[in-house]
Amino acid sequence: MAIRYWYLFIRSFLLLPDLLPKCLELSLYGDPDVFKALGEVITKRTCPMNTLKLKCLSREGDAILVFMGALQSSPHQTPNLIDIGQPMDLSSDAIIAISTLLQNQECKIEGLVLRQTRIYDESLAQISLSLQKNVTLREFIVDTKSLTNTG
Repeated sequence: MAIRYWYLFIRSFLLLPDLLPKCLELSLYGDPDVFKALGEVITKRTCPMNTLKLKCLSREGDAILVFMGALQSSPHQTPNLIDIGQPMDLSSDAIIAISTLLQNQECKIEGLVLRQTRIYDESLAQISLSLQKNVTLREFIVDTKSLTNTG
């Protein structure tokens, strides 16, 4: 039931998306609808957010993938700093979504922080390739459970 309230709360900002604070920190269970709604609100703002810290508390689904996918529709509205915490492996699809966003020339992200997750060597290689094409990223922090090629 609480997830539904979060969904409705975030969706309420669709009418006036600039009322969503410029700095936002959310700890939510990983309901993809909530993260998709948040992505939709962010892309409708007239000015980008400064900071967005997301902590996905669920091990179910890939809410981060849904959120990043929503941002891809309007990369120029990407927050300056995205700090993602997810207590599980990031899926290869989520890594592709992050990499695609970083490669987009309209993406103005200046900082990306990935916390509390496991990232495999192949994923880091893919992100590093996208970083070569990004001209705005100034800070990239990986604070993970482990960096490994074996899991």
